[in-house]
Amino acid sequence: MILASPTLSNSYWYIGHLISILISSNDTQGAFSVIHGYEIQGLEPPPHIHTQEEESFYLLDGEMEFTIGDELHRVSKGDWIMLPRNIPHTFRVISEKAEVIIHLCPGGFEEYFIAMSEPAEALEIPPRPQGPPNIQKLVETASRYGIVFPMSNKQ
Repeated sequence: MILASPTLSNSYWYIGHLISILISSNDTQGAFSVIHGYEIQGLEPPPHIHTQEEESFYLLDGEMEFTIGDELHRVSKGDWIMLPRNIPHTFRVISEKAEVIIHLCPGGFEEYFIAMSEPAEALEIPPRPQGPPNIQKLVETASRYGIVFPMSNKQ
């Protein structure tokens, strides 16, 4: 049995977000992983494609809009949305922040977040980053985990 909650030992500051790895792929022999996090308005990802896992979001609080392929879905507290692999997607936070549970199946992509983060100094949303993230590092690191950014492939 695994009983997990956000603690400093499993929490990270990821580009202005607070994320906690509740269940890692190591805990499930690679079957899945679960992340608790706060998505912050204005710090959303560009459109991207997961080639190795399905990604699902359960909203504990807040409102978000997800674009999956050509479809737009508005979700709010209590809603669950699944983002299939190999379909471009992105999202926008409508509220100031959204508290989410992210389920990754199979697991492993949580390692990307660890690689792109620093250990959280407190269980609170970190200060907003000054300037944009290192895009080259983000794209290179994400590509090691099977993420494709459709815009980065245009000539």
